[in-house]
Amino acid sequence: MRAMTLNEVRQAIRGRWLDRGEPIPIRGISIDTRTASPGDLFVAIGGDKFDGHDFLQAAAQAGCTAAVVDQARDIDPEIRKKFTAGVVGASDTRAALGDLAGYYRSVIPATVVAVTGSNGKTTVKRMIDHVLRTRFVGSCSPKSFNNDIGVPLTLLGAGGGDDYVVCEVGSNAPGEIAGLARIIKPDIAVVTNVAQAHLEKLGSLGQIATEKASLLGWLGERGLAVVWADSDELDMALKSYPHRMIRFGESDPAQLRLTGYEPDGPGLRFEINNHHWAKLALPGKHNAINALAAVAVCMKFGFSQAQATDALADFAGVEMRLEQIEVDGLKIINDAYNANPTSCRAAVDVLVDCPARRRVFVAGDMLELGQASEELHAELGKHLAREPVDVIVGVGPGGKIVAKNAGEFGKGKQTALFDDTNAAAAEIADLLTAGDVVLLKGSRAMGLERLTEAIRNAKGNGK
Repeated sequence: MRAMTLNEVRQAIRGRWLDRGEPIPIRGISIDTRTASPGDLFVAIGGDKFDGHDFLQAAAQAGCTAAVVDQARDIDPEIRKKFTAGVVGASDTRAALGDLAGYYRSVIPATVVAVTGSNGKTTVKRMIDHVLRTRFVGSCSPKSFNNDIGVPLTLLGAGGGDDYVVCEVGSNAPGEIAGLARIIKPDIAVVTNVAQAHLEKLGSLGQIATEKASLLGWLGERGLAVVWADSDELDMALKSYPHRMIRFGESDPAQLRLTGYEPDGPGLRFEINNHHWAKLALPGKHNAINALAAVAVCMKFGFSQAQATDALADFAGVEMRLEQIEVDGLKIINDAYNANPTSCRAAVDVLVDCPARRRVFVAGDMLELGQASEELHAELGKHLAREPVDVIVGVGPGGKIVAKNAGEFGKGKQTALFDDTNAAAAEIADLLTAGDVVLLKGSRAMGLERLTEAIRNAKGNGK
């Protein structure tokens, strides 16, 4: 982070002095005393489980030299004095964090890339960063820092001389992306895809497309939009925006079109525009399409298609996104970070591409699907019934609907049903033998990655 004074912070967030201290440079931002560093500004944010105001003394002990607090709170003067640069009050500390990030974004020279979409956000973000860092200095949001806290922290973590920042932008309710885009003001906006995710609050595929497209609302006149070509709903939503667009996908309008795909060991080979073949170390056609999005962004930074795909060839992927683990003759594909109907079908395709004695699909609940939940779980089960998948394990109420439909409509399918992840963990290893390939897929709250540990404990240490 470029050093700032607390007065600069105060002006950016329209705060007021509660204690004015020494003009010491602030060199970082923290909202968590466990990761705070000396010289940080501590922003006290209230949450469902914790309130940062309860940790002000710990922040000072960790070396934080300044703090932003709720101006309406009665903070012990003795604690305030511990912050040598001073304490600033704000009417809403969470909003203040966003305001500070918006200001910081305006004073750093970095090209800012923002990535949203129903699926693939984290993978595309990491792909872009993987290629860009071969020539430039920059950063991308850690993990899935994609909300009104994570996005500001990503921007505020950028170095004052960085060439680029890649932000991941998420949403599960209308208007959230527009609010984050106002802070980011991206130079390049990426929409990876739209799919039936967060239907509970977003309502329909059309409304999801409108929400994702709103990322372009704060794209500058000279900005670039990199958008998925394979959705009528997204095309309609994008008509509201006049920006230059590069489309990617499998449809004819795409400037970067996937024209060939084949599995290649644990990864894949893919063709762009009928003339350029490239390799990825990751499985799945959807990852080839993710790569097209990353290539489009990197071309804006001066890479050729070949240079970008060559740099992507050794991209190792992201934890819990098709992460491959070997355990005592079994292959586990841990894709348990999250799930919706589209990403589940993509995961089935990956499993089907794997040579195996038996293919085992472990289906957890797909959450936040609203009134369509039962129908969409049943549809996934019927889809599995038509595919060469031998065993379907259902975990949780939705997962059991998947497995029941797969067994009812499929021929020769073996199924197993568990009420929750703990129950599945107790018995999953007994269902598996050497030569099986097991794919884990469910929403984040299901925690299906715990089944990997259960299998390891029962079968061996794995790698």
